[in-house]
Amino acid sequence: MKMRIGFDAKRAFNNGTGLGNYARFVIKALLKFFPDNEYFLFTPSIKSEFQNFIPSLPNIHIITPESAWNKTFHSVWRSFAITDLIKEFHLDVFHGLSNELPNGIEKLAVKKVVTIHDLIFLRYPNYYNNIDRYIYTKKFKHACQYADVVLATSLQTKQDIINHFHISEEKIIVAYQNCDECFEAKVDEKIKDEVATLYQLPTQFILCVGTIEERKNQFTVLKAFHELNDENIKLVFIGKETMYAKYLHDYINDNLLNDRVFFLKDIKQNHLPVIYQLSSLFVYASEFEGFGIPVLEGLRSRVPILAANTSSLPEVGGDAALYFKFDDAHELANQMHMVLNDNEKRNAMIEKEIVQAKKFDTENLMKQLWKIYFATI
Repeated sequence: MKMRIGFDAKRAFNNGTGLGNYARFVIKALLKFFPDNEYFLFTPSIKSEFQNFIPSLPNIHIITPESAWNKTFHSVWRSFAITDLIKEFHLDVFHGLSNELPNGIEKLAVKKVVTIHDLIFLRYPNYYNNIDRYIYTKKFKHACQYADVVLATSLQTKQDIINHFHISEEKIIVAYQNCDECFEAKVDEKIKDEVATLYQLPTQFILCVGTIEERKNQFTVLKAFHELNDENIKLVFIGKETMYAKYLHDYINDNLLNDRVFFLKDIKQNHLPVIYQLSSLFVYASEFEGFGIPVLEGLRSRVPILAANTSSLPEVGGDAALYFKFDDAHELANQMHMVLNDNEKRNAMIEKEIVQAKKFDTENLMKQLWKIYFATI
């Protein structure tokens, strides 16, 4: 059965990190496995770096604001005008890929699906200002109330939706995602050498990926690395720096670690999988995640993983990763030492990663999503 499926695709065309990666993953995977549908992608704007993430095909329709008013007031167009367009295009399903649905959609016959990624702004309000928390709460709650199906990115997120918004458990389905398929391919040694040279990477290093911010908890990783005290291993952080990064730089200067800790940002997308495969160990110490895509990237890259024992991270890593209390640098340092110096342990972890990664097979995930779409119409 062919369907006319619409997406709130703002993040797909404008966001280079979590929400954007998820949106592009869903859209590209559906096009691959269900190419005969009509797809309508609604976005208020398009960044040049993402304008060609999907091919130009007759059944793919990219919808942007037309009037000067709507082009100027993007958020108004996205929150209100899309509802009329859904009706005009006679859509069967509309999927809000990033936590919200347009206002007034509850009055339409179209079947409504929304993906809720996390409710971190309610769990950790200190990370957000009052206005943002108010807007997020209103939008997320509206979407959950009026969606026919709420997709939670993890069991942790599902439970948070139930606890905070009191949404019926039967209405919520856990729907995982995969990372970009480029992480699954084994990288040629020549390319590894080229990328290592380009970014001046050390021979052996611990990798930590994610925006340098308080919730991601890189300071614990840094302190554990310092305690490890192994001159043969370096530490590489990849991610945009916020004000929180000052704590890391001050600690590095105070402890004379400048020649052992490296910061990279604006990495080319096709270089990131290479850096994962070059690393000796991947560490993810985030205090809370709705899903934790870097852990999955580590699984696909076949690099041993140490992750915080918080939120959804054990759900993603399964028994393939080792876990530590998110603020316990001493425990993390001991795990770093063990994995770096025990080849048998490393190999066993990598073997388990192959099995764990199968839980996030793209074709199976898309079959699940298709059944959800089909069941709602």
